[in-house]
Amino acid sequence: MSNKLLLSLFCGCGSFDHGFSSAGFKIGLALDLSRDAVESYNVNRNSRVAEVCDLHRTKAKAVVERCIQVSKTKTFSGVIGGAPCQSFSHGNVHKRVNDIRHSLPKAFASVTRAMKLQYGIDFFVFENVTGLCSGKHEKVFDGFKADLRRHFTISETILDAVDYGVPQRRPRLFVVGINKQKYPQQEFKFPCRSLKKQKTVRDAISKLPAPTISIAGTFSRASQYHPNHRAMAPKSRRFFNGTLHEGNASGRSFRVLSWDKPSWTVAYGNREVHVHPSGKRRLSVLEAMILQGFPKTYKLCGTLSSQIRQVSDAVPNQVGYAIAKALKQQLYST
Repeated sequence: MSNKLLLSLFCGCGSFDHGFSSAGFKIGLALDLSRDAVESYNVNRNSRVAEVCDLHRTKAKAVVERCIQVSKTKTFSGVIGGAPCQSFSHGNVHKRVNDIRHSLPKAFASVTRAMKLQYGIDFFVFENVTGLCSGKHEKVFDGFKADLRRHFTISETILDAVDYGVPQRRPRLFVVGINKQKYPQQEFKFPCRSLKKQKTVRDAISKLPAPTISIAGTFSRASQYHPNHRAMAPKSRRFFNGTLHEGNASGRSFRVLSWDKPSWTVAYGNREVHVHPSGKRRLSVLEAMILQGFPKTYKLCGTLSSQIRQVSDAVPNQVGYAIAKALKQQLYST
């Protein structure tokens, strides 16, 4: 597999890709619209494999041409990624009919088809929120699969990150396609749960030191423990009057985590980061990263808001690793 590469679309800061790399795959090119996410991706790999690209406006042909430029003597074996998913989320109460994110699964399918025709790729892996396969978005999802069924045998399921060692409940839709011509009898079998006991918030972050507090409009010093161990300064009186109790789930803005349970889904809109179990402050970026499954050595670039967005958009690397390992066993073990 050393001469085969993966193309990563909507790569974000690279958590999903980290899982595939840990399983032995090599990323040949990674694309994302966010400059901060691309910088984070490259900083953590000491390479420039990730590039800024607006996949909504970029033609599939141009993506393939860029792959040809970077691959040299190697070839591509797969396409992975998950389009930005907020427009399909059950929690998105401000849906817009003309939201360009509705077209991004189609962009993923278009590039994947082009990569199949150019390289004969073996597979693709697509991730999104479970809302994409609900009634409201059924037409978009069915169209996405129809665009790819001619070339790939498609399997789909919902996997929860908590079943793969991530201290967070995060059910997400995964779609895997296997090249029909190369593997005519092969239908992908999703990996089984890897853990019997779920990891908790206590397991993940209880031993961390106190974070640096960032005050809006000021440049706060970086934490000596980790550059992302920064938290927003608590402003609401609820942080000081004792009303935020551990496990409080009322309202979206002030959900307090429980020490001895997994975190709720790490997906923070408008910087509504979950409250630390102490009830005294919101989580630091590093704490959110760890609950999202990032290695403690991982570092994120950009403003505090950008870092929070990067964490929210990430796919836990442990889930990526489980899928990648299953693909290796099912396609390349013989």
